[in-house]
Amino acid sequence: MKIIDSNEFAARAKGQNIFIVQFSASWCGPCKTLTKTIEANEEKFSNEIYKIDIDDNKELASVLQIKSLPTIIRFENELEVKRLVGNQTFEQLAELTL
Repeated sequence: MKIIDSNEFAARAKGQNIFIVQFSASWCGPCKTLTKTIEANEEKFSNEIYKIDIDDNKELASVLQIKSLPTIIRFENELEVKRLVGNQTFEQLAELTL
């Protein structure tokens, strides 16, 4: 899983039709569990999932109204189309990446 910052987020969101991001924090236990699930199954997903630490990217987290962690958002053509909050199963993540 590639860790990106708000600058790379903006560039990738504009450059990719489908863009999926996990918003997390180093102190968040459920975030660590979700990251392990994603990393263990990366090759099975249709699209790559990127990771952004909200503590290092507070302004972006505020703009996107990230209120709970972990939060995963699927963007299509720069628009949010789906948001999942909390730990997710492999099946939920696989459906999100289709």
